[in-house]
Amino acid sequence: MYSLLATALHAQDGFGTYLRDVIQKQEKGIMVTAKLIEACGLCDSLDLIMDFEYEMYYNRGHIQSSYYAGDDGYFYAPAHRYYGYTLFAETDEFWENVLGKDYTAITAADVAGYIRQNCQFTKDYSNDGDYSNTENVLYQFVTYHLLNRRLSMDRLVNHYNEYGYTVNMKMPSVPICEYYTTMGDRRLLRTYESKESNGIYINRFPKEDKSRQGSGHEISCDPDKEGIYIDGEKVIPDIRNAIVYPISKLLAFDQATARNMGSLRLRMDVASFFPEMASNDIRLSKSTDSRYANVYLPCDQYPYLDDLTVNNYNTYVCYWTGYNRGWSNMQGDEFSCRGMQDITLRLPPVPTSGTYELRLAIQSGGNTRTICQLYLGTDPDNLPPLGMPVDFRQGSNAIYTSSGSFPSYIGYESDINDDYYNQAVDNELRENGFMKGCKQYAAGGPGTNTPMRASNYCLRRILGRQVMDSDKTYYLRIKNFLDDMTRYLYLDYIELCPKEVYDNPEQPEDIW
Repeated sequence: MYSLLATALHAQDGFGTYLRDVIQKQEKGIMVTAKLIEACGLCDSLDLIMDFEYEMYYNRGHIQSSYYAGDDGYFYAPAHRYYGYTLFAETDEFWENVLGKDYTAITAADVAGYIRQNCQFTKDYSNDGDYSNTENVLYQFVTYHLLNRRLSMDRLVNHYNEYGYTVNMKMPSVPICEYYTTMGDRRLLRTYESKESNGIYINRFPKEDKSRQGSGHEISCDPDKEGIYIDGEKVIPDIRNAIVYPISKLLAFDQATARNMGSLRLRMDVASFFPEMASNDIRLSKSTDSRYANVYLPCDQYPYLDDLTVNNYNTYVCYWTGYNRGWSNMQGDEFSCRGMQDITLRLPPVPTSGTYELRLAIQSGGNTRTICQLYLGTDPDNLPPLGMPVDFRQGSNAIYTSSGSFPSYIGYESDINDDYYNQAVDNELRENGFMKGCKQYAAGGPGTNTPMRASNYCLRRILGRQVMDSDKTYYLRIKNFLDDMTRYLYLDYIELCPKEVYDNPEQPEDIW
């Protein structure tokens, strides 16, 4: 999908060209990192700016430019499809300090030798001098610093309706984080911010007060889990298709990082799966213009999202930014699939191999939901079913259908001032394949005082459990089970929860 035309027309002002200029001029700052990227043969691919094939199809009318969703009005296809990149780069000063050489004299071989001695990686990568080899240790080290999406400082983590946050104050409250899939081997990188962290960090793993009556806030952080601080004053933003964050500590996906991340419940907004949503300023756009707030994402004539496939051309993928809507969604936004609803998502990787429970957040307050069969596996063309079909019309107390609502008992009861009782309710819900909503986000827009946990509309459906390998790529297919195109598939956030969290006999999973 990367067109040669796009490369030829825009190589002169892309990120790769910028890095070569840094090397040529010997500019101090991130010159060592620039040399590493060049040694790995990545500069040409980082010069991509715009997908001219998409542009051509759109301008010639070969891409459906809008979709009418009945009572929900029109959704509009983006006119452009830009590429973008984010780089977290150890500074030249850092490399001078650890290698004892002037930054102009530091070579790729120097850095490769240093990381071989100081990093315990999760895999046995090659140590030869061919740094462009994708199995080379330096190549994998470098690509863990790169994201194939452009993330400005205010998009590294996304503040909107986490519990206790208000738009007017714009002060962090309970901790929030994002998980991004890096280039090279697909690995997770975590960005994190809390009231107590005093800024955004990479791969920070603090202790948090997540007891049932706790505040949810960060309590403390061990020095070896502090993570890497991102200094917003040092950002290099003036690159057309990229943004660079200089860092002063070594960033690597080593065994300790994998273990720390593998012991967490991974909660991810579905919109975070897709680099195009960030690079094209679609995800959580603050525009009130319906053309940018109601987005139709073409997936048939020329797919807009690389990590989403439609298996039936009568499927229409729509996205609401949700800005100022006050919806009870994580970060306010929402995906919905209309028509026949048959899609396959490429899931983010898991940090460590093991058994994971897959969950999907739902809102159960309306009669527009559907029933779906889900499939999960590594071969997108031959995915085994994940349990029985899931009725997303079923809520805490009723099943909402186009013919009316019908009683549904799943064991839901509101929390009371009795932790043992509340835990018993949670256990019964789990036995029926449900969980209450998380407490981390509010059931509504910014400043809402009711957490999702306290709303009987906000639930999580347990889709199934699966042994997952950190070295494999997994795909989730969701296929409509109803012959009713007036119902639609709702997508907000997904959780991948390791067994040591959801089935821990000593410490039950927290409600946050």
